[in-house]
Amino acid sequence: MDKLESILQGTFGLKSFREWQREVIESVVNGNDTLVFMPTWGWKSLTYQLPGMVREGVTLVISPLISLMKDQVDKLNELWVRAELINSTISFSEQQDILNELSKWNTNIKFLYIAPERLNSRDFQRIVGQIKISLIAIDEVHCLSQWWHDFRPSYMKIKGFIERLRGEEKNIPVVGLTATATEKVRVDIVTRLGLTKYREFTKWFDRKNIILIVRELSKKDEKFQKLYEIIKNTAWSGIVYCSSRKVTKEVYEFLQENDISVGMYTWAMNHDDRETMQQQFMDDGLKVIVATNAFGMWIDKKDIRFVVHYNLPGSIENYYQEVWRGWRDGKKSYGVVLASYWDTKIQEFFIENSNPEKQEILDFYDYLYKNNKIWEGSGEQILKTYYVMASESGVWNDMKVWSILKLLEKYGIVRKWFEWESEDNFRGRGITLMQEKRKHSGLLIDWKHQELLRDEAYFKLEQIKKLLFYPSCRKKFILQYFWDKEDLKTLPDNCWVCDYCLDKSKYQSWDIENLVQLSVFEIVLDVMSKFDKRFGVKVITNFLRGSSEKRIIEWGLDKHEDYWVLSEYNSELVEALIEALIQHDYLEKTTWQYPLLWMTKVGTAALRNEDILKEDESNLQSFLIMKVKRSAFKKAKTWSSWDKKAKTPRWATYKETLKLLKEWKSLKKIAGLREIKILSIEWHVLKLYEDWELWLQDILKLVDFKNIKEVKVILEGTFWWVPDKLRPIKDKLEEEGKEYISYFEIKACISMLGKGDL
Repeated sequence: MDKLESILQGTFGLKSFREWQREVIESVVNGNDTLVFMPTWGWKSLTYQLPGMVREGVTLVISPLISLMKDQVDKLNELWVRAELINSTISFSEQQDILNELSKWNTNIKFLYIAPERLNSRDFQRIVGQIKISLIAIDEVHCLSQWWHDFRPSYMKIKGFIERLRGEEKNIPVVGLTATATEKVRVDIVTRLGLTKYREFTKWFDRKNIILIVRELSKKDEKFQKLYEIIKNTAWSGIVYCSSRKVTKEVYEFLQENDISVGMYTWAMNHDDRETMQQQFMDDGLKVIVATNAFGMWIDKKDIRFVVHYNLPGSIENYYQEVWRGWRDGKKSYGVVLASYWDTKIQEFFIENSNPEKQEILDFYDYLYKNNKIWEGSGEQILKTYYVMASESGVWNDMKVWSILKLLEKYGIVRKWFEWESEDNFRGRGITLMQEKRKHSGLLIDWKHQELLRDEAYFKLEQIKKLLFYPSCRKKFILQYFWDKEDLKTLPDNCWVCDYCLDKSKYQSWDIENLVQLSVFEIVLDVMSKFDKRFGVKVITNFLRGSSEKRIIEWGLDKHEDYWVLSEYNSELVEALIEALIQHDYLEKTTWQYPLLWMTKVGTAALRNEDILKEDESNLQSFLIMKVKRSAFKKAKTWSSWDKKAKTPRWATYKETLKLLKEWKSLKKIAGLREIKILSIEWHVLKLYEDWELWLQDILKLVDFKNIKEVKVILEGTFWWVPDKLRPIKDKLEEEGKEYISYFEIKACISMLGKGDL
């Protein structure tokens, strides 16, 4: 370790190792395959660069990003460590000079950075196979996974390349590094690298000095006002991320009009303007930079105190990576999201246009080759703007054109050029057709993979919605998402650095006894058991509330026996009921564009055993009150509000219950015949009684009158009023040893009191 510390201090100019760095580096030095899942700017590159200095031979670094490659090479050369790169930015003769030098026994090249496509070169494979390789580092290793949007087919050759290079005897450790791998991606990485024995390190996703805050705002004026408050009340500098160039410009102009020292950064700006804006921000000439996600990849500014997302981020990976830009000096920083649930529509638009349908891609392919016959067209140039191609092809969206061309370029069908100006005054990004025209069946496009990418994009959107719009500890959610088990071990119940945990004590001080009955959750689960995987949250919400929405009527749902069963609650509360059951694993949503609800094993078990829900009641009720901020309860009526005028009941389903009752069927029998939970039948019976369809003697046949009188005593002696919830009454009865009195009998007693029959 003396040697490692000597290189750390003497070569890299660092005083000491950060937590875990020493352990990771020792793993690589000792020849272990090692996976490193750590955030950007955690000196992650040191975990392979320092071992590369210690181990004999050349360190081969596979990286997908040309700009990042150059940055790493420049930094190493500044430290007087010889590093070279081979990619499309250097000429063929320069590439050959590097390869020739590598083949010499006395070469002083310690690090060689290459793009994954280089592995296709037999000449490269031959030369590398003859030299001493100390280790192979794969940067941004998540690109290896099929679940990642930047997946490259060339990455599939890495496994075979490693196996050939290692042979049977060579001890060449492999290091995979990324800051954005979920559990699913990590499993895929291990499989695609063919690793069997390896060490894995996950750390530093818990940034204790970043306070995460979410404010659900949908109106532009509200967002502008909150953004202005944040900037005026926060010292030093900050970044405001927006979802589009249009919004970026709007926010920039608003701040400029309000005398904020602000700059703007988007890819639509030319290179010089972007560089000027970035440098002004770095030199403290601007307090705020308003930008799309194009900004910040290599920003190392120490005093960024706030990062604001003006719109919903596209994924947790993007969100947290951008938030990280505010912690560099270790002092308190803020990550604030000013978004509403409806901002998801913007992200859905991006997903749709970034993942075109198969037929759209094929139609655009035909447009590109419209002047060519089969097996013709290779090398032809098309000098048209995206806007023109969108109009002529019928795609009508230049963003979708960009996505299609990107996909076709990935599969070697076209090649995009940089800015081009021709003699006929065309100025834009031209393309070259790299293949001859083929039948659709002959196109080597992995359509299944494209479908996976679309599904994964919607899954990621669903996760960012859960993080930002479901009441729970945001820090815990992020650590679970990135599978950071080490930091989770030390995370307290209250992290004190997210708005949920900071506000939790305030919410918990509210009287949560004034919320819905536990039976309402049972009703939702009962309905869902009949509509499993058929509808989404909005349709189920409208169905439960008895909405006359077009789809409800067209699909005949208004004729279903459970239609309107929660009509006394507003839509905000009913939707929150469903989300509470999703959050606590009773229900789940598919990850498609239009997600459907389905019952989990927990939800199915809860229908058979009411104790499962009872044990979770506190969590479910807390979710509700934090989700709707109590506003939904001001107008909502509870089941026991007998003194308020109810909506006209759906007599068709009640009459059916009444008919069976008059045939002397038991409640249990009726529930079985009608395939309805007995809880709903009890509800029907008491509604029929309250509306004079049943008489007192009918109800007394279904209950023990002694129990009814016991409930009355409790109500008159303990409460002096009828609580909005039945649980306090039940608890008091159980305290007095009367646990045998059912909820139905409590409800019946309340109904009798309401009608003056008791």
